[in-house]
Amino acid sequence: MGVMEIALTVLGNLSKADPEAVDWAAYDWLQMSEAGMPYISLIEDSARSDARFWAETATPAELECYALAACDRLASINAMFMSRQIKRLAGALFRRMSPAEQAAFKAWINKEVTE
Repeated sequence: MGVMEIALTVLGNLSKADPEAVDWAAYDWLQMSEAGMPYISLIEDSARSDARFWAETATPAELECYALAACDRLASINAMFMSRQIKRLAGALFRRMSPAEQAAFKAWINKEVTE
């Protein structure tokens, strides 16, 4: 049994005694273990290093939420700026995919373009 299964079993057993207390304990643990809001620097190079530092401590859910929010915000800004930034983000994500994921992604893009 993995750690996650053990944790869920323990939480399930504890919730039989006081479900609300277990809910609050789990919520508090999630709040204490998250990275929180990223620090924003006014200097571009510092902003990049600050963002990398924040990303090291952020949870996967936080990383996804901020990345998607950033993409949405870029889409609402000047089209020339957005295009360059979105391409850079898409390229960075694509390079991090396995060869099989890249092939599947290319097939999905080609299918979307032809439809």
